[in-house]
Amino acid sequence: MVRVWKRKKGQSMVEMALLLPFIVMIIFGIIDMGWYIFGYATVYQAARNGAEKAAEIPPFLNKVSPLDRTDNCVATILDATRAGTPEVMFTDIASGTNGNTFALSYPSGKRQLGEPIQIDMVYNIQPLTPFWRFITFGSQGTMRVKMATRRSIESMGDNPNSPNQFACHA
Repeated sequence: MVRVWKRKKGQSMVEMALLLPFIVMIIFGIIDMGWYIFGYATVYQAARNGAEKAAEIPPFLNKVSPLDRTDNCVATILDATRAGTPEVMFTDIASGTNGNTFALSYPSGKRQLGEPIQIDMVYNIQPLTPFWRFITFGSQGTMRVKMATRRSIESMGDNPNSPNQFACHA
């Protein structure tokens, strides 16, 4: 005796309707996780680029706290920080807006060769997909990245094209 199974109409549509939200949630989770990893790597590299430039042309102590963004050396460090980031995606990485912060400091309190200079950055990475907007508690998918990068001062900002051969002015 051979049984013939009859296909029930609508069965696959019901199964798909039940599974689709989970499939979409997994896909959005994978996309956002990749975005967060990319964002973390971008912030890390930006802080590293800024610390590298700060070790070459360290600004004077009075330009660091509070941060004087109009100073030539500070502006050059900010430009170096932004240089490695994709222009379209992370436009406010060192701007100090939208809850993002950027700070320069001398942990030893001295601006001398061999002493450390540090960059502290906080950047809020917004989710890429709309999935997190439906969650009404917590940070709604915003990932807060805190980065501290420290380098030893290699040069005191010598620049033959600047007055008195110094790029940074007191």
